[in-house]
Amino acid sequence: EDSAKAVDAAYQVAGQLPWGYEGIAEFRRLWGMAKVSLPEEAVTYQIANDLGVKLEEEGNYEESKVFHLAALEGRRRVLGEEHKKSLESLVCMGALLYEMEDYEGALDHYQRALRMGEKVMGRTHPDTLSTIMNMASTYKNGLNDFPKAEEMFRQALDGLER
Repeated sequence: EDSAKAVDAAYQVAGQLPWGYEGIAEFRRLWGMAKVSLPEEAVTYQIANDLGVKLEEEGNYEESKVFHLAALEGRRRVLGEEHKKSLESLVCMGALLYEMEDYEGALDHYQRALRMGEKVMGRTHPDTLSTIMNMASTYKNGLNDFPKAEEMFRQALDGLER
């Protein structure tokens, strides 16, 4: 428990660093410690998720994918399949795959997040609607499937109007 508190405190401090080389280096250091000493703590996979997001923003997609997968697998194991953070990891992985132009892979992750999101949070929850919008954009911009994109956009609009 003391180790978890120490890593969590270091995580909070690292989050205040600018996200250039120094910030990423600090998160890499934290990940190295946490994955070994705290494999059953949620903070470990928050670090992996945040590092994945920042690496993606830097255009380092392959390395980002490693961290997003670690976050997804760890959160599922530690928090459960239906936890909001596990759903967040599914969406993050979908967004990364979209950026990598793996549109089918992105849709697969978004569809799994949508099924869980509807079950856990409901059809009109903002996170559920955001996932539907991500799917619509993937159909429209990635797959050029305009009828399916329109269907998804209408589904999201319907949810917003409720």
